Amino acid sequence: MDEFVPLWRRALTAELCWLDTDGTPRALATTPLLDRGVPCVALPYSRAAEVAGLRRVGRAAFAVTDSRSVPDGESGLACTATVEVVDDTEGDLFAVELLGQELRKYPPSRALADSPLLCRENWWWLPRIVVRLTGTVRTVPLTVRTNPARHALLVRPGQDGPRPATVAVAGAGGGSSPDDGASPDDGAYPGDGVAPGTAVPLRLIGGDQLHGDGTDALVFGHDYSIPDLERWETWDLAGPLRDGGIVADHRRGAPDAELAPLGLWQRIRAQHRLASRCKRGIMAADTHR
Repeated sequence: MDEFVPLWRRALTAELCWLDTDGTPRALATTPLLDRGVPCVALPYSRAAEVAGLRRVGRAAFAVTDSRSVPDGESGLACTATVEVVDDTEGDLFAVELLGQELRKYPPSRALADSPLLCRENWWWLPRIVVRLTGTVRTVPLTVRTNPARHALLVRPGQDGPRPATVAVAGAGGGSSPDDGASPDDGAYPGDGVAPGTAVPLRLIGGDQLHGDGTDALVFGHDYSIPDLERWETWDLAGPLRDGGIVADHRRGAPDAELAPLGLWQRIRAQHRLASRCKRGIMAADTHR
């Protein structure tokens, strides 16, 4: 943790990954925060359904792989450990310990909670699902992702939870570079044109061959607009991992997602949808307490 905490504190974005109760790999892009020195994430209740399985398995990996969050010349890191999932439905923990950090790292939050008046108007933004590392941890270095349209986080089952790695996705747009480990012409583009069951070649970043035994895996990528983070788009491929690639049974999003600024009405509609989802999640959490 002595190595991981400084990186987590400095990082702008991170990944949270885990295995559902049935062993299915899951991942989210999130903002790295510290709860009194302990690495954590604070998810709005709009994401409650996505992390329902994490509550039951109680083990996850926190990863920092984006080169924009890692000092030059250093490796990314993944830290796997047991986690505590806390329902902060009143927003007290978040407002006192975590809000200031999020306002510095995630600019869209400033439009919702950067003053007492905004906090009252957007009360639904303060309640959070706080996921905090606990217990014994295992930290492993990861090669950083330098091309968000081509590099991704691979999540597959390990002996003690999710086993993350960083991979280059063949044909995932963005051109090629010497460290991609894949040619732009050696695989299908994992976007709208990929049919279920399509094999998408993968290589560990740096060019090493990837080995798989047919176990379900997840390839998860994300990118964001700079410096405002107004657009933070994710994409993933899921299916059996074979030698050299993944059989993409399921696909969501695309690596070349548009990151242009939203128009006024798009912003308004997006905020209304977010508020509605957060309120539903808070009500459900309060009902089950």
